[in-house]
Amino acid sequence: MDLFESIRRGANEEVVSAIAADPAAAATRNADGASLLMVAAYFGNSELVAALRRTLPRLDPYEAIIVGDLEGVRAAMGEGWEPNIRSPDGFTPLALAVFFRQSEIFDLLLPLTHDVNDQAANGQRVAALHAAAAVSDRAAIERLLRNGADPDLAQADGFRPIHVTAQHGDTIATALLILFGADAAAPTSDGRTPADFARAGGHEWLARLLVERAA
Repeated sequence: MDLFESIRRGANEEVVSAIAADPAAAATRNADGASLLMVAAYFGNSELVAALRRTLPRLDPYEAIIVGDLEGVRAAMGEGWEPNIRSPDGFTPLALAVFFRQSEIFDLLLPLTHDVNDQAANGQRVAALHAAAAVSDRAAIERLLRNGADPDLAQADGFRPIHVTAQHGDTIATALLILFGADAAAPTSDGRTPADFARAGGHEWLARLLVERAA
C-alpha cells in the first residue's frame, strides 16, 4: 500500500491501520525524503498528524518544527543538529516554522539563521518570506524584512511575495513589502503583475493602487 497516496486521498484510517499492523511503517519516507507526518501536515491533515505523532518514538527536528515541539527542537540542537540545514525534502527550518505558524520556534531560529534568503532546494524555491506571505503572517513578514529578507526574491516561476499578498488583498503586507523595496510591477515568468493577482483575488481597489505605484 502506498501510504502517501492514502494521505493524498485523505484516507486516514488506511494509514493508521497500516501502521498498527506494521509500526515500522510510521518511519516511511517518500522519494523526496519527506516523512508521513510531514506530508500529512503539508496537506493540512491535522487529525492524521496527531495520530502519526503518537506512533513515532521520536520526531526528527523538522517534524518537531512542524508540530510546534519547541523542546524537541531545542533537544535536537543540543545534540548537534544545525538549524541551517534544510529538511530532507529541501525546505529551510525557518521557512517551515513560518509556514506552520510556530512563532516560538520562529523566534528561536531567526537569530540562528545565517541567511534569511536561503531558498528551498527543491522545485518550489520557497524562502521564509514566501512562506510568511503564503500564510498572511504580517508580523513574520516585517521581522524577516527587518532582518534582511529580500522583498523581491523570486521563487519558482518568478513568484514573489508581493504577488501573494496582492492576491490575498492584504494591503498592509503589500505596503510593507513596497516600503522595503519590492517592485510593485514585478512580473512572474508568464508576465502577471501584482495588480493582476489583486484583480484575480477580487481586490480591484488594491490593483488600482498597485498600478498607480508602478507608474
